[in-house]
Amino acid sequence: MAPNYYNQDNDDNRSYQKTVAMCVAAASLVILLFLVVLYVNSDSPKKTDAAKTESVKTEEEDDILEDSHNITSDELEFWKDEKKPTSAPVEEEEGELTPYKDPSAEEKEKETESSSSDKEKPKHDIETEGEGSLNRDNKEDTGDKEGYIAIEDEKGSKKYYEIISDVPKNDYDLGESLTNENGFLTYKDSKRESVRGVDLSKYNGTVDFTKLKENGIGFAMLRLGSRGYGTGNITLDEKFVEYAQNAQLSGIQIGAYFYSQAINESEAVEEANYIVGAVSSFNVKYPIAIDIERVKGDEARTDKLTSEERTKVVKTFCDAVKGYGYKPIIYATKEMLVAGLDLGDLADYDIWLADENVPTDFPYRFSMWQYSTKGRIDGITGDIDFDISFIDYEKR
Repeated sequence: MAPNYYNQDNDDNRSYQKTVAMCVAAASLVILLFLVVLYVNSDSPKKTDAAKTESVKTEEEDDILEDSHNITSDELEFWKDEKKPTSAPVEEEEGELTPYKDPSAEEKEKETESSSSDKEKPKHDIETEGEGSLNRDNKEDTGDKEGYIAIEDEKGSKKYYEIISDVPKNDYDLGESLTNENGFLTYKDSKRESVRGVDLSKYNGTVDFTKLKENGIGFAMLRLGSRGYGTGNITLDEKFVEYAQNAQLSGIQIGAYFYSQAINESEAVEEANYIVGAVSSFNVKYPIAIDIERVKGDEARTDKLTSEERTKVVKTFCDAVKGYGYKPIIYATKEMLVAGLDLGDLADYDIWLADENVPTDFPYRFSMWQYSTKGRIDGITGDIDFDISFIDYEKR
């Protein structure tokens, strides 16, 4: 059959048209790509600047986070007080920043620290402000109400209590017969001469009793144990046995005291039995004391005792100790003796007064006196409690 040239031409035309269309499409694509490249290149500087800015911010945040690891808990205290300003930190030297701190908050912190330091041990062992030397000028001004004794509370305000006529009074001449030699008090009149003493607990650490004896110490009142003011558990002072043995080897007479937190007569008997049992292996010639104190800065199991209830506890303890053949004595501050106990019901028992006002204005009879909690003496490192006894219990 002869070839069909017409049809062949039509095929060639269609092929040509396809080729042209493909070329046009390819050219269009190239142009489009070129335009896209131009557009992208023209926008890249802006994106680079933005990226750089973002990088700087990230580095700054990293620096802040790194610095925050060095912030102390004290510097974060601001969140506790909603009334504190939210102003910007104040710049200090070398570019350091510190948060704003309300001066009143610092005062509160000092008061809290002061009060929490009293929680660990009773008054015998609590550290107080001031030097170890005695100051005769710090006596309270109680002469403005004759027939009354002034008691100052923690806030400095005074309350006046009428001096009870039926309670035996002391006959000491603390103006003429009391002398102070290098921080040691001595009392001597026509009737009596005081004996120099100390009182000790585990908080006094290592004690050289030989040196105490060489410095004129004649007796030592040793803390035997205590009852927890929260738990009510009785514990033995870990230094009692060591102190008692070494004191007697050095020729120093000993007595003992128990820090009481008894809330009833049954617990008072328990405390008396405990201390008498523990001292029975020693030659104890000085008194066995019940230590009655208020717990400052915390709640105590004895807080709600009335004066009558507290007096019954003390009397029960003293009766039990006396029943075993020992000499009972009541250790307490002037405030506790005047405001916290009924001394009329306790007139048969000796008093061990704790009062750092020299001379004391305590009007009632007392046999021993703790006059300093900041004494210094060779043989003990740090502060020690100084006492004098107006009775030589070794000869009594």
